[in-house]
Amino acid sequence: MNCRHFPPDARQKGFGVLEALVALVLLSSVGLTLLAWIQQNLDTLQRLRGVYAEVDARKSVLAWSRTLNPLEQPSGDVSIGTLRIAWKATATSGPVPQIGYPAGVGLHDLALYDVSISVFRPNEPDPWFSQTIVCVGHKKARELLAPFSRE
Repeated sequence: MNCRHFPPDARQKGFGVLEALVALVLLSSVGLTLLAWIQQNLDTLQRLRGVYAEVDARKSVLAWSRTLNPLEQPSGDVSIGTLRIAWKATATSGPVPQIGYPAGVGLHDLALYDVSISVFRPNEPDPWFSQTIVCVGHKKARELLAPFSRE
């Protein structure tokens, strides 16, 4: 049997090809895992930006809807910044006189409306989001009477 034994100082020092391949495989698997994690974080960030944009738009629409009087304008379109808002109001009850203490019957007639609001982004035919809110419509129906007048 012919076995060669190398003296301890004659052995190869450093990495061999097999060790280098194992190191590259480990490094590439760690790199791929890191890239997948970064991509997932970027996707989550993009989704959050979309959600925050929609929340801001909903806040703007809600603030705008406080100025809406569906009794006088039951439907229409309006532009706020880059958004286009379309609405259609449906009466849930007929107008009733405003009543309050201590004056009794007030100057206005009031009615409740279900208002369907659709919000459109620029150059898009389909609505970005829609929502339905309840609004009070008002219209001046009477004049202020002088105190102690007979009418």
